[in-house]
Amino acid sequence: MMKFLYINTGNKYPPDKHLVDGLRENGHIVFELIENDQGLGKYFCFARRFWKSNHSRATIIVGYALPILIPIVRCLSREKILFNAVSSQYEANIVSRGTGVPWSLTAFKWWIIDFISFHFSSHVLLESNAQTDFVHRLFLVPRKKLSRSWMGVDEKVFFRDAQVKKDKKFTVLFRGRFLPESGILTVIETAKKLEDKDVQFLIIGHGFMYREVNALMDKLKPKNIELISERLPENELRERMLGAHISLGQLANHPRLSRTLPAKLYESLALGLPYLTGRNAGILELLKEDETCIATEPGNPDDLAKKILYLRDNPRILQKVAENGYQLYKEKLTSKKLAEDFMLNCFNNK
Repeated sequence: MMKFLYINTGNKYPPDKHLVDGLRENGHIVFELIENDQGLGKYFCFARRFWKSNHSRATIIVGYALPILIPIVRCLSREKILFNAVSSQYEANIVSRGTGVPWSLTAFKWWIIDFISFHFSSHVLLESNAQTDFVHRLFLVPRKKLSRSWMGVDEKVFFRDAQVKKDKKFTVLFRGRFLPESGILTVIETAKKLEDKDVQFLIIGHGFMYREVNALMDKLKPKNIELISERLPENELRERMLGAHISLGQLANHPRLSRTLPAKLYESLALGLPYLTGRNAGILELLKEDETCIATEPGNPDDLAKKILYLRDNPRILQKVAENGYQLYKEKLTSKKLAEDFMLNCFNNK
């Protein structure tokens, strides 16, 4: 049995919630230090509360998207720091959102933040093997400090529920943030193509590309899209997702998709939803085409529409992919299993 101190902000669905649950399920003690303040002030609050926490000999887990906290914790503690980075902030801000171009001052700012956080950590967990290669090359981090760690889900929120019935009309679900790699515009264009095919689209999301989404919705005026932009209560979110017949993944033709796996992938598998995604290297590290997922040509509304109609008209294939995906989740992606892998990666890594 080991002691851990888990540090994070008050994120409702943090990508490392499964680690805390899994470690406890495996008999370890996990203290939590959660800071809800916003802005730079939260780091001073973290430092003060950490100094007073007195969790000596507790291995420290720093949660997703908190790289600035790593050097602060390192100055205050000599204990092992495990950073569940998932990916780099450089990639999230420069490669994904395009808030700056490579070699710009903005890009350098994010690069130096990542460089310091990775090198001050004892071990860094990333979302894919391709992501570990990327971080090793770009930030010069020794490979022995890096491990691939699949994300999981909050099992109190995302679970199969046989009492929830499927929607009467064949429903295609898109859930997640509107980012360039998400392919949200491709989803809207596809919905328009299937407007007269008795296929309904449920979009639950918001974010970076919301203006582009609204503009395209106003232009095309698809009659078969329900758009929900507000955060739903947990039970309602699960029920709306379970009512869908297909869950869509990342669908754009984007360089980040060679090494990233979105949270909705794990949610879909945990719910037993068949997963239809763009064909990219990141996803195929975990999933196998035509067995645990159906793949489509990235950024191609015609091919996506064709795959949706194929799955609607072949319910046995749809059910097979859904069941295979759920079995993969039960075998490799439960909180307990991921916590076991976490211990092997961080304490037996050579």
